[in-house]
Amino acid sequence: KIVSDTGPIIGLAKIGKLDLLKEFSEEILVPSFVNKELFGKIGPESEYIERALNHFIHVADVSVLDSETEKIIADLDEGEKQAIGLASKMRGSVLLLLDDHAGRRAAAKLNIRTTGLVGVLLLAKEKGYVDKVGPLLIELRRNGYWLSDQVIEVTKRLADE
Repeated sequence: KIVSDTGPIIGLAKIGKLDLLKEFSEEILVPSFVNKELFGKIGPESEYIERALNHFIHVADVSVLDSETEKIIADLDEGEKQAIGLASKMRGSVLLLLDDHAGRRAAAKLNIRTTGLVGVLLLAKEKGYVDKVGPLLIELRRNGYWLSDQVIEVTKRLADE
């Protein structure tokens, strides 16, 4: 199962690769606040996002969280809180897509596996779903998704490019 925050979905949509998520899981979930953020997105990627939300990304409610989880996620934004909360309530194997460092630290404290947009692209290359990651990173940047030179350099090195 995959639970996602807003950023990785927007990034994948910006480069026309949102369908990659279907290759990794039959169940891709977002909490209601992330759904609202995604539907509020305008731009060329909004068409990809809307199609995904109507076909393979599903909205799931976040149930009541225990006090320890609430404490750990207290300082995060609402989308991150709900995504981490949803992932924390899932049984079995779950992967949380989250780019925010503070959110990843909170998820780690709750023993939730995380990766971000770059991790998805690296996995897609490893599995043969994309040929190269470097051009996708440049396209992401060109389409307004912030990536540092260091992130691009390290990612290309990890991808053997």
